[in-house]
Amino acid sequence: MIERVRKRLAASTAKWWLSFGALLGVGLLPCPDCGAPMILHFWPLAAMMLALRAVKRRHRERPPVPDQTDFAY
Repeated sequence: MIERVRKRLAASTAKWWLSFGALLGVGLLPCPDCGAPMILHFWPLAAMMLALRAVKRRHRERPPVPDQTDFAY
């Protein structure tokens, strides 16, 4: 049973969920400077990184568009 759990944690989806949970947990801690939750400080950066990652993935998965000048009519 432990091996099965270990294999699940090795999957990339599980790693992302664990990372998300850790980020959320740390984000609830208060900022030492202003007392606001840390989530207000680093979520804008995390959202920007996630958006960049999604754009890169979409660009990699999209097939190249053929150039219209290649076709001779």
